[in-house]
Order: sequence, then structure tokens, then C-alpha cells
Amino acid sequence: MSIQFFTPRGPKNEFLKLPATYRRTVRWLPQIGDIFPDFSVETTQGPLSLWDWAGGSWVHLFSHPAAFTPVCTTELASFASLNDDWKANNIKLLGLTGSSVDSQQRWHIEIEDLFDVSIDFPNGHDKGMNLARLFGMIHDHESPDWPIRKSFLLDPIMRIQMIFEYPMYIGRNSEEILRVAKALQLRAETGAATPADWEIGDMAIVPDEMSDAAARRMFGAAPRTLTPYLKIVDCKPANSNAQPLVCG
Repeated sequence: MSIQFFTPRGPKNEFLKLPATYRRTVRWLPQIGDIFPDFSVETTQGPLSLWDWAGGSWVHLFSHPAAFTPVCTTELASFASLNDDWKANNIKLLGLTGSSVDSQQRWHIEIEDLFDVSIDFPNGHDKGMNLARLFGMIHDHESPDWPIRKSFLLDPIMRIQMIFEYPMYIGRNSEEILRVAKALQLRAETGAATPADWEIGDMAIVPDEMSDAAARRMFGAAPRTLTPYLKIVDCKPANSNAQPLVCG
């Protein structure tokens, strides 16, 4: 038995009435800051357990509807085209779909031949969509049978740092996922925030809670104050080939 003490209200203090089908509970609603649960899955590179396989790396965990489908084909090709960038930034990729391992392996060969790429990251067989349902990858009004295109970026301790959700018929922007991963890594290393449209080499934002003295120690130079609530610091790659960034 459950008792609802508070009824949700709208902006004019009116009662909000949800359809009965919306009033449901879930086993877990993934949120930023949650530790992602460990799980085991059969993949195109053999069986793996998430935490052991991650091994201290960042992880891009993503779902897609099925093998031998058009949008998924372009997504895997795009992810594979950035293999060197994922590795340079200590990011591992793991895909999840309901298609069998054998089916995915045959599909990968076609993608590699068509786009001249190498799919060198594992893709798991989510049998019965059990993981997809647990991780909120099934949206019934989009499809009750196939997962949406959901992406999680997990840090080295498997904490969720980013969640993207795309409908089935819209492909992800792999460059954007990589950009956000770099921004998250900068935040983890320095405490800096990043402005809209930030790219490597752009100015970073000194957060409000960081004093000027602490910023000077962290970044090697005093931040530039544009307004009382907007302070910036220059961050550039140490060299053209790899991280970490040099800030100051």
C-alpha cells in the first residue's frame, strides 16, 4: 500500500493529472552521480564484466536497436572512425543490443568493408533486453521491443558523468560525445567548468566555489574576471598529440 501525501501542481497551482500508465515505479532510474552497477555480458570479443573490463578507464556505454539496421550502421562506423581519439583520451566503448553475437560479428565485417574502419571495441548481446530495461534504454512509446540510442559516460570509478538519449531514427554525434568526455576529464583533473561550445584549447571557467588563490595554485595563473560571476582561465594541450592540458 502506498500513500501520496503531495499532489503535483502546475505553474498556476492547478492539480496535475497524470495518465494511469505514467504512474509506475522503476527498479532504478539512472542519474548523474550514480555508481553504475557491475554486469556480465557476452560480446563480440568474448564474455566480460563491466568493472573488470573497464580497468580504470573512462567508458562510453551505449545502446542501439539492432544489427543490420541503417542508422546503427552509420553510428558504429562513426564511433570506429574515432578509435585513436578514444584511446588517446583513455575511453573504452561498449555497445549493447538485442542482436546475437554472431549476427553482430557478421554485421561488423560489412561495416568495416563499407566504411574502411576497424570496429575494435566489444558489442554485447543483451539477451531478452534485460539490461536495456534495467538501465532505462527501453522507451515504450518509441518501441517496446528495441532500445533507444542511450549513452552513458562513466568515469574510472564507474560513476555516471553524462547521459544522452536519442530516438531510434536519429543518429548520435560521436564528436559531441568525445567533446563532452574531454570536458568531464578537465573537470575531474582541475575542477574547472566549461562554457557553451567548448573545445580543447578554449578558455575554461573557474567555478564560483574556487577562490582566486586556489585557482592560481591549480592553473598556474590568476583567472581573468569578466564579471563577478564569470572568471576564465586559459587551457591548452601540453602538445599537439595528447593530454594533459596546461592551464594558466
